[in-house]
Formats: sequence, structure tokens, C-alpha cells
Amino acid sequence: MKKLLLIIFSLISIITNAQDLHPAVKEFVDAPGLQNAGVGILIKDVETEEIVAEYRRNTNLIPASITKLITTATALEVFSDTFKFETKVVMEGHLSKDSTLHGNIYVVGGGDPSIASKYNKLPNDFFSNAANAVRTAGIKKVDGAVIGDASLYAQCAQMPIWLVEDIGTYYAPTPSAICAYDNMIRIYVNNSADDSIARVVNTVPKTNLLDVKIINKDTPYRIMSTDFSWNKTIEGPFAVGKVQEIQSENPEPALFVADVIEQQLKDSGVAFTKNASTTRIDQFMKSDSCKLLYTHYSAPLSEICRATNYNSINLYAENIFLHLGLRNSYTSSYPKSISSSFGWWNAHGVNAKGVYQVDGSGLSMKNAINPNFFVDMLIYMKKKSKFFPAFYASLPTCGVNGTVKSFLANTPLKGKAHFKSGSMERVQNYAGYVEHNGKTYAVCLMVNNFSCPRGDLRVKMGNMLKEIFK
Repeated sequence: MKKLLLIIFSLISIITNAQDLHPAVKEFVDAPGLQNAGVGILIKDVETEEIVAEYRRNTNLIPASITKLITTATALEVFSDTFKFETKVVMEGHLSKDSTLHGNIYVVGGGDPSIASKYNKLPNDFFSNAANAVRTAGIKKVDGAVIGDASLYAQCAQMPIWLVEDIGTYYAPTPSAICAYDNMIRIYVNNSADDSIARVVNTVPKTNLLDVKIINKDTPYRIMSTDFSWNKTIEGPFAVGKVQEIQSENPEPALFVADVIEQQLKDSGVAFTKNASTTRIDQFMKSDSCKLLYTHYSAPLSEICRATNYNSINLYAENIFLHLGLRNSYTSSYPKSISSSFGWWNAHGVNAKGVYQVDGSGLSMKNAINPNFFVDMLIYMKKKSKFFPAFYASLPTCGVNGTVKSFLANTPLKGKAHFKSGSMERVQNYAGYVEHNGKTYAVCLMVNNFSCPRGDLRVKMGNMLKEIFK
């Protein structure tokens, strides 16, 4: 009898849920290509928190890049919109009368992902300012080296939580407490018409650290390397007489930055007895014999968050996420950041239990988050956060700019929806706000494992939103 009642109640629940579905949602989930997909939908009126439309809102799904909304919102709450990352240049040791520093110059990373970044609007003056600070201190010779210290974040050569095919690519450089040029190196290869031998002819940025072996073969391009290694092998078809660009991850930004500064100082006449290095290889500085020479400040966090969400920059998101681990610790790691992020939301009334975030960018397929969490977080930011203006300004406008420039472009919602998109193989998500008839709505649409073309899915998602917000 109990089993029969349980079955009856379950059937009633299923029928009731089907009847409660917004017609536009029902049409969407019944559409070709979505029958076997994982779908989660939730739309709420921000002011009343009443549900406008929903479908399996508590189902955990792969969020992809809408994860960046959690990362940036949490960082704004924890650090404030005016927070700036700091990178310091420190002199360690004794400066003798003959202007020789008996010690090292340390570049101490503070997690700034934007140094010399193509997304950074500030002048690219970090390297010249750092070198000038050393010369201004009266140093003409260093009985030591320039050493990059990226120990603020636990250093990992490659991200074990990302897919192998993503690691080391232009869109997935490994985060570091010291970053430069988006932690990427563009390698230019020319297959000479004279001898048909492919050679590296240039790198951007320029570096003498890189040692590249080219294997010219008719296979998909791939870059092979080991942890922290500047020795790389590039395989692929290099056409004769054509210069081709290959984008590669910088294997150790801390060493690269130290080497650039040391080379600039050498070019201006400062001598060194040792080559540039890092604290991963060499010793940490001794705090009792140090002097601060220069502090470089990033743009305010509000601007970095805006660049992160507008351009969906994975490196920025990972560094911001890792910085959250410093909320209760002197150094950070992914476990510390995960605990810090969800601990903060749970403490502020947004239930994060049962959801899983393992990185800051959403590149990992191990992330599992539901629409309910995203919408509750969006409502919190709108109603309770004093940093909402900065958060809202970080969201691209649908049909207008950013990664959602083409979404809803030819609909009445153009310019009225402010979404972050998230996509990877068989994943398409949107989350953010819709302004409609004087009201603000928090929206999260998540679709995993669809079988229709992505373009068709986006049209269907747009049509559903048009019907809901008629």
C-alpha cells in the first residue's frame, strides 16, 4: 500500500510539474535535439523573488564560463571593487660602496594577471619601471640574480582538473602569482623555400629562454613539452614559403619576468654574476635584509572583472579565484579557494551545498552547479551587494558587445539582456539579468549534451526568452 501511494504521489508531482511549465519552456525542452539533453532553467523576478519560469532548477550541470560570474562576484564582495593587485620589486642583501649588491633582486608576485596583457588598458610600463627602480637604487652590479617569486599561489606546472587537449593552449594558460603577456608566447615558424626546413624566426614576446624543435608532418598541430620546461616540440604541416603563428603557453611566467628585467638591466650596463631564476629553483629571500624598490599596481578589480566577463579570459578568472584563498591564509591553493568561495556564500544566505566548483574559469568539466544557485547569487548581488554596479557593468549586453554580441541581436531583447555566456563541447549556457517593463529578472539557462547544431540551440534559447518576456 505504501509503495502504491508513493507511486501515485510521484505521478501527481510529475503531472503537476508538467502543467506548471511555462508554455515557452515546454516548447523548448520538447524541441528536437533536446530530448536527451540535460536542461536547467530558472527565471525569477529579482524584487519579489517569484519564479517566472523554471525547469529542473536544482539539477547540477556543467556551467562552463558562466562560472566566471561566481568568481568575479565573490572577489568583488571579498576584496571590493577598488582592490588592486600588487607586484613588488625587492632588493635583498648588502649594497657596498662600489655599487655592488651582494644578494638578489626579487620580483614578488601578487597575483596580477594583467601585466602586459592585451586586455589591459593601462600603459605597459612594468618592466621599464622595475629596471629603473633598480638603477635608481644605485645598483651597478649584482652578485646574484633577478629571481621571480610566485610562491603566493601553490605552483602547478599544468592544471590536473582540465582536459588534456586544453592544457597549454592559448585559451588555457596555467595561472601564476606572476603573469605577463597573458602567460602566452606566439611562436612564428617559417618553412623556407630554399631548403624546406621549418625554423622559428620570431617569438612575441621576445625571449631567449625558448628552445623549439619543429617536426614538419601532415598531422594536426600539437605542442609537446614537460612541466616548467622551455624545451618544446611542435608538430604539424608547415607550408613552404609561409610564416605560421603557433600560440603556446608560457611554461613559467616567473622565470620569464625575471629574465626580461635582468636583460633590460644588462642592456643598460648593470652586471650580474648569475642568470635569472625563480624561488621554485633557488632560495627564498631573507626578510631581515630586504628593501622595497618598486610596487606595481594593477587596474582596480572592477576593471579586471569587466575584462574577465566581457572577454571570457580564463587566466584572469583563475588568478582571481586563487586570490580568494588568501581570505584566511597567507598563501593560496585551489582547495583553499574553493573553501573560501562557497564558505562566503553559505555565510551570506546563498546555499552552496551540493554544488561543485573546482576552478575559477569554468574550463573544468568537473564543475557541477545548478540554475538555482546562479539565480540566488544574482539576486543577492542586485539586492544586497554594494558592489552591484561594478558587477553589473562587467556583464556584456546581448546583441551589442562581448561574447553575447550575436545572441538576441535581432529580437526586442537586444540591449535589455546582460548575460555571461558559457560554452564548450555539448554545453551552452547563459546567466545574468533581463530588464523588462521596469523590472529586473535574474536568469539562468543551462543545456548540456544537446544533439542539435549549436546555432540552432541558440536560436531556440532566444525564442524561448522572447516568448517569456513578451
